[in-house]
Amino acid sequence: MGDERTWGCLTIRGQLEMLPKPRMGWAGEFMAFQPFGYPFDISSPLSPADLRKSIRSRSRDWFDMKDGARGWVVGPVVCLWFSAFDRHGPMLLGWISRNTWGTRIAGRAGSDLNGLLLLAALTPFTVFCLFMLASSGGSRSLERAVFAGGIYALICGIVLWAKHAFRREAEPLVRFLGDAATKTSPSRQAPPTAEASFSGWVLTVSGEDHTGDVTPDTIREALLGIGPDGFAVLASAPEIYLQTAWQDGGFIIEKRDGDEAVISAQRGRDDRSSSRTGHV
Repeated sequence: MGDERTWGCLTIRGQLEMLPKPRMGWAGEFMAFQPFGYPFDISSPLSPADLRKSIRSRSRDWFDMKDGARGWVVGPVVCLWFSAFDRHGPMLLGWISRNTWGTRIAGRAGSDLNGLLLLAALTPFTVFCLFMLASSGGSRSLERAVFAGGIYALICGIVLWAKHAFRREAEPLVRFLGDAATKTSPSRQAPPTAEASFSGWVLTVSGEDHTGDVTPDTIREALLGIGPDGFAVLASAPEIYLQTAWQDGGFIIEKRDGDEAVISAQRGRDDRSSSRTGHV
C-alpha cells in the first residue's frame, strides 16, 4: 500500500509538472497593469487546421454543467471560457497563425474579458452623454455632468483594478490550450508503469466522483478542469488520500496517510529517531 501511495503522489506531481505553462516575461507578471488580461504565446507543431480540430475535440459542450474549457474557433480566432453559467468568469481570446515551427497562438486571458469589452464600448457613449449634459447650459448642468463623470470614473477604476487582480483566474484556459496544442500527449511518453490503472482508488473532481478506471490520463484531464474554485482528490481509503486545488495560477498538494492515531504514532517514531540522531 505504501508503494501505491507513493506512486499516486508521484503521478499527480508528474502530471502537474507536465501540464503546459505559458510563457510570460518578468515585467508582464509583476509590473504591468493588465485589466484586460495577461498575454500568452503558445507554439504548436500542429498545422492550424489540426490545431483547430484538437481544440474543438478537447473542449466541453457550451452547456456542460461541469467546469472546464469550452468555446468556439472560427478561422484564426479562438475564444474560450470556463463555465456554462458564470458570464463574468475567466475568458481567453487568441489568434492562430503559422510560424516557422508550425503554428502560433497568441492572445490575452483574463477575468471577464467580455464584460470589459462591453465597458470599453459603452465608455465613448457615456462620455458623449456627459458632454451633452454639460453643454446644455447652466452651472447646474455642468456640476451634474462633473459629478456623474466622477462616479463613472470611480466605478471604471474599481472594475479595472478588480479584473487586473483576478486575471490569473484564466490560467486553466491557457493551460488547456497549451495541452491541446501538444502533438503527443505527455502521459504517453511516461514510463510503462504509469499506464496501469489505480485499482480501488477513487478520483473526485470538485465534489463529483469519476466513473470508470482511474489512470494517469484521467488524472491529467481532471487537473486541466480545475479552476479557481475546483479541487481533485485521489483516495484509496477515507483517511488515505492526495488532494490538490488551484491557487494563484498554480496548484497546491496535500497528502494524508492514515487517521490521527497513525499520524501521531508516525510523529512519535520520527521524534525518537531525531532524538537518537542528536545524541550520536
